[in-house]
Amino acid sequence: MTSAMRKLLWIGDLENTAEFCYVTSVIQQNIELWHLPTVDAALHAATSSDPEPLVICLSETHPGQIQNAEVLQLTRRWPLSKIVVVGSCLADGQRRSGPSLRGVLQVPWHDLPSRIITWLHRLESGRPSSLADAPSFRRDERWLLDATTRKSSHTALNQPTRVRVTVAASTDTTADAVSELVTATGGIVEQVITGKPPIQDAADVVIWDLHDSPELQLEWIRLLTCQNPDRIIALLCSFPRSESAQAAMDAGATVVLGRPTDGEALCGVLLLAETALSASL
Repeated sequence: MTSAMRKLLWIGDLENTAEFCYVTSVIQQNIELWHLPTVDAALHAATSSDPEPLVICLSETHPGQIQNAEVLQLTRRWPLSKIVVVGSCLADGQRRSGPSLRGVLQVPWHDLPSRIITWLHRLESGRPSSLADAPSFRRDERWLLDATTRKSSHTALNQPTRVRVTVAASTDTTADAVSELVTATGGIVEQVITGKPPIQDAADVVIWDLHDSPELQLEWIRLLTCQNPDRIIALLCSFPRSESAQAAMDAGATVVLGRPTDGEALCGVLLLAETALSASL
């Protein structure tokens, strides 16, 4: 459900990039979207009566497209808004080598819908998220904070999850690592599988860390979906592309996340499952 009290300002390409078309169509289910093509257009269109955007997303189709001076202009106009750079496939390499812009949170296109769900949920429940992180935080500092302070906050509020999770990966090491992250996020890991997730499975969520492209596993995804159409299927992939992600979701996958992922992205997946469970009661 779109919240009229929460607004996301999307600046940049929206219609000509498949990844951004998909992302914005999904996030509009949870937050009001305001789109303008450039930073200058956003600054000129804004009036003093406009509400402060919760998030400003700068879409980056290639590395170096967004400049620090533009970020500074937006910060001066909307000092309380969190600025996020959303990268397409072509911006993936820059994200992995480290952010080049100061004071912004860099989020890959495929992780944004899940993180939006987490951000809104934590705002409503009064819990911290990366929206409140210091602009100077590095990626490893955010991960550490999410695994300590935010996990403690979850426990302190006595909000146990009912979501049962099966974790599958191509190696024992990867399966164990993903299951530890799921547990830290609040999920109940019932099975840890090396290889493909079993078709006959009672879990609410299957998190499958793929060694190869999702397009090579479409038939297994269809089988998982047919066995339990209500189950959430989340795929972890290296460098997801819009066409392979769309094919996986057409086959029945719910979410395609990138590797490495983090607690906020996985939390969004668990919240989807929580919502589905509540609706079925």
